[in-house]
Amino acid sequence: MVMYVKASFNVLTQPWIPVLERNGTTKEAGLMEVLEQAHIFCGINDSSPMVEYSVYRFLIVFLMDMLRLEDEEALDELLEEGRFDPDIIHDYVDQCQKEGVSFDLFDSEHPFLQTSYRKDWDREPKPVSTLDYSIPNGNNHIHFEHKREKVVYTPGKALRMMLAAQIFCTAGAQGYPSNVNGAPPWFTLIRGKNLFQTLVFGMIGTDRIDLPLDHPPVLWRNFEEVMSKEKIAKTSWLFGTLFPARRIRLIPDEAGESVSNVYFSQGMNYEVTDAWTDPHVTYRYNKKGRFNWKPSGDETIWRNLTDIIDTNSKHATQIVEQYKELDHSDESLSLVIYGVQTNQASYMKAQRHDLQIPKQLLGNETALRFIRSYMDQSERLAQALYKTLAQEEIPEESRIQAKQRYYAICEQSLWAMFDALIRPEFDYDANRIMTAEQQCSAAADCVDWTLRQLTLRGKAMLQVMNQRQKILGKEIATIKKGMST
Repeated sequence: MVMYVKASFNVLTQPWIPVLERNGTTKEAGLMEVLEQAHIFCGINDSSPMVEYSVYRFLIVFLMDMLRLEDEEALDELLEEGRFDPDIIHDYVDQCQKEGVSFDLFDSEHPFLQTSYRKDWDREPKPVSTLDYSIPNGNNHIHFEHKREKVVYTPGKALRMMLAAQIFCTAGAQGYPSNVNGAPPWFTLIRGKNLFQTLVFGMIGTDRIDLPLDHPPVLWRNFEEVMSKEKIAKTSWLFGTLFPARRIRLIPDEAGESVSNVYFSQGMNYEVTDAWTDPHVTYRYNKKGRFNWKPSGDETIWRNLTDIIDTNSKHATQIVEQYKELDHSDESLSLVIYGVQTNQASYMKAQRHDLQIPKQLLGNETALRFIRSYMDQSERLAQALYKTLAQEEIPEESRIQAKQRYYAICEQSLWAMFDALIRPEFDYDANRIMTAEQQCSAAADCVDWTLRQLTLRGKAMLQVMNQRQKILGKEIATIKKGMST
């Protein structure tokens, strides 16, 4: 094992968190500055959706351990104060240090958020790029960047990548385990007017937590060895939010100015059960039980809107459920949704989406009923449209484009209805009939649009028009008949 004599990086004071300032520029700041000045900064800003969310999550968990707010009333009081109390922050840091916590990224005994070196588990060093799922490593193909030269990170970037490597890890070859959420789900945050509000909205009251809060304690206050491949059936809330599914130890240069290698190996293996509820994750239910919402190649964000806003049936994230109860304002809900599409151990596409949703839609049963009907009709007509175009002469790409074009029209129409949906006088039946007519017309138009892009022979065109009547026409007739009953 390499002994680090000179290397040192204090995460409390040295810059590593990318914060967006009011003038639109981004700078890196230390943990203490970020928390003490959170009301001045606009937010966290990183080009990688995975890194940006991971930094947010770390800050939220740090605050949850520090503040331990009990309920919505305590959160409302904090929002009224408008900033985090510097004295409380310093007291918490002092308490951690008295317990033996080191905030030095390269501490020889307890490097911050890392594991001690074990030759039987960690073996040989790996390139620090192993932490970056956006560049090619092992099973990962080149989806984001095209680079093969040796990668060297600053300590700050290495720490950010280390957080993302834990939070967005997925089951890999050779027994590498997943995190508490299994394959990475969609994570949701509520954007506030500044970083302070975003962090407060990301916390939940301890009265919403069904697990032990801190037994075992949060990762940096936990001095137990992270055992490779140890099966964990239960965890505390604070430990689970930054669960160490990977053993990671950064290897700096002698001066502590850069990191080019890392020890990276299998960590703990959480046996995913319904006992874990992530406060930033949306859930779905079917006959087999509950499962978290994960990115996929054929499903867009808006098509899961009912689960995002359904605060009555435990579908919406806990922070969205909680937001409904906060008294701070009736302003629209500004959501940022982060995710990465995976295929077993490979990472395909990282995404970030921004949504504006009226607070009055949360748990609104009439709106939920209408949107579910709208979604059902969209799905039915999209499938009928696709089948209509399923002819040998029509390329698969054209069929997919037609379907995507149709969904884009449906999405735009739905967002435009939000103002009407929240009005007390909203007429469910009249609007359902009107939108059904619009959806049917849009589906037929998308078929016609696709045919205009192609040069089909007479026989092929006749076949498509015949299918248009048999498949899409039949579906349209069925939907319209249902509207009239």
